[in-house]
Amino acid sequence: MMGAEARPDQKLIKAEPGTLIWTEPLPEGGRAVVKMYRRRPLLDSVRRWFTPFRVEREHDLLAHLYRNGVPCPEPLWWSHGTSHGHGRHELLATREIPGTAPLAEQLRATAATTAWDLTPLFQIARRMHEAGVSHGACYPTNLLVSVPMRNPPDLYLIDLAHGCRFSRSIVGTPPAEFDILDMLRAIERRYPLSNCERWIAGYGLDAAGIERLMRRLEHHRIEKPWRHLHRAETDTRAAWDRLTRPRASRASAAKPQIPRHTPQR
Repeated sequence: MMGAEARPDQKLIKAEPGTLIWTEPLPEGGRAVVKMYRRRPLLDSVRRWFTPFRVEREHDLLAHLYRNGVPCPEPLWWSHGTSHGHGRHELLATREIPGTAPLAEQLRATAATTAWDLTPLFQIARRMHEAGVSHGACYPTNLLVSVPMRNPPDLYLIDLAHGCRFSRSIVGTPPAEFDILDMLRAIERRYPLSNCERWIAGYGLDAAGIERLMRRLEHHRIEKPWRHLHRAETDTRAAWDRLTRPRASRASAAKPQIPRHTPQR
């Protein structure tokens, strides 16, 4: 897929001006999902001196969740480079989870009155937050579900490009609440609020906590300006967490050797 023509064993999933996603076979069996952020502007390359690559951060978050038993694809490698067809780009490869599809597609394909039990949405969010990770874009489009859907469904987290990792559980903090409110905003237009309140209980909140979240939902916005504010606050909290954590914790959190892949230029 790096060149103008795809190989016969590659399968295109998504092609947009800034993102290209495809699958290809792995030597040991199974398939890899390869995501390319392409035609990165020069400013993004300059940012590399100050922040990790987007795919590097996403790889690290997936690796952390995978090690902690949170359902998500196994990360394989990340890379960056330049090619004639795509310009400056970043690549992330994860192991494909067979028999899955985006949750948003499956919900759209069924009637709104279908009695799906979406409690696992909030259970998986709880496990992610206990592992110290905020997703940053916790929508049904960024969750995979086993097909055909079971009731309740099996879910897997994907697309953590806007995620952040903290040194401790973030349950009860604003970054965790942003994730929960994002999920609620995405599904409350399709299902009665009474269902949403019942599903939130899967996160482990008591009645008072659920009532407080539902009040906050009335004012929660997911448009870009608001999203940028939420992400800026989360990034600031994550940076402060890294600065203030005990030195021993910082040493134990040293990044492991990350598999790298050198693409053809």
